[in-house]
Amino acid sequence: MSKLPQDIMVDILTYLPVKSLLRFRCVCKLWHSLISDPKFVKSHLKTAREVNSNKCQRILLSTRTPQSVDFEASSEGDEDNAVQELEYPDVIRCSPTSFIGIMGSCDGLICLFVDYAKLVLWNPSTRDYKELPKPSCDHSFDFFAGIGYDSSNDDFKFVIPSCTTADGSEQIMVEVLTLKTNVWRKVPEICQGTTLVGAYRGLFCNGAVHCLGKQENGSEKEYVAVAVSFDVAEERFKEVVPLPDHFDTVVLGMSGNFLCAFGGSHGSYFEAWMHEQEDDSSASFRRLFRLPADRLSQEPKILLCLTKKEELLLDYDEWQLALYHSVEDKNKCIRAYRDINSCDLAIYSQTV
Repeated sequence: MSKLPQDIMVDILTYLPVKSLLRFRCVCKLWHSLISDPKFVKSHLKTAREVNSNKCQRILLSTRTPQSVDFEASSEGDEDNAVQELEYPDVIRCSPTSFIGIMGSCDGLICLFVDYAKLVLWNPSTRDYKELPKPSCDHSFDFFAGIGYDSSNDDFKFVIPSCTTADGSEQIMVEVLTLKTNVWRKVPEICQGTTLVGAYRGLFCNGAVHCLGKQENGSEKEYVAVAVSFDVAEERFKEVVPLPDHFDTVVLGMSGNFLCAFGGSHGSYFEAWMHEQEDDSSASFRRLFRLPADRLSQEPKILLCLTKKEELLLDYDEWQLALYHSVEDKNKCIRAYRDINSCDLAIYSQTV
């Protein structure tokens, strides 16, 4: 390898899994310098997304002993390597009564919310972490929170919405923390006419943090479900895209690098819809499939994503992860465990 030109060596390393790269950093000072270089980190993540976006994705379970679940390995039948136990950063002291929530994930970074009081940014792959300052406002986190990457400034941003009552009407505003400055700012941009729904993390995709909302439907004073996008670089609400109007329950999830909406109607069926950008820059959702609800062993709490084999990754009642193959009509349980009454989970990408 020492006789190879450095650019070829770097190109080879970008195709290796994170586990191998962490070992190779200890080989010599040159490799440690190459693999630790921020430019290499970006190149490795870009390659992972383009070549095999699903293969680098994992689920983090915020159990007392955190677990990383390789759902693609489980999908391929490799149960022995599907679940890995991790260790929280030293700054987190997890007692039997502790609650560790996950406020968002982006490019391998996960923001943990510890006992409703402490925010910690963590890379589970490298175990690097940073404790974040508290927001200026006392948020109850009744709405979404999320983290995204601003490519124009090469910086990560954490966003939390807050609710104001200007002129007697509720309006959603946002506080933003940029990782480089480590300071919270209030963003004047207001999302008018839209209400955010539920305490659920936002999903970062295509430069924006996406969350669920509802919007008034003209003069009828009825509400329609929408996907709300907050542009991380421009720090403004970018678009509000209507979701299918026949859902009575709906969550946002991912399929590779694409945003999806998973919904059901009165317990009779479940559907998966994918977010697509039109030629005129508008956006909409296209249905991928419909599945009769009685094909599932029980009603899932959350549909997380689609695997490479187009299996549904399901979270049943916060206690059981499972894969469902619609063609074969089979459920497969993932051998991860929940050791506390309430834990959180999120999909993240392995990165150095």
